[in-house]
Amino acid sequence: MADVLELAPTDLGTLELEESWVPYADLVDLGHMPARVKVGDKEYAFSFSTIIRGHSATLPGRIRELRAAGKMPIVFERDNRYYIFVGAD
Repeated sequence: MADVLELAPTDLGTLELEESWVPYADLVDLGHMPARVKVGDKEYAFSFSTIIRGHSATLPGRIRELRAAGKMPIVFERDNRYYIFVGAD
C-alpha cells in the first residue's frame, strides 16, 4: 500500500506566487515526505521539488504549466524545499 498522508482542508493555507496563489501546508515537523497526500476526498501525487531559496525564478512558471495541463498543484514545505504534488481536475 502506498504511503498516504491525510490532511483536512483546514490544514491548508496559501503560498503567493507572482500574481497567483497555490494551496500550501508546512510539513516541517513531518518525519518523512509521503508518496501521496489526501486532502478531503482529493488525492495528490508527488510531481517535483525545488529549493525554497530562489524558487521564484522557476516555480510560478511550473505551476502555470501544471494548471494549463489540467493538474491541480499543491505545495508542501519541508527541509528547505517545496514539494509539489498534483491532482487531476
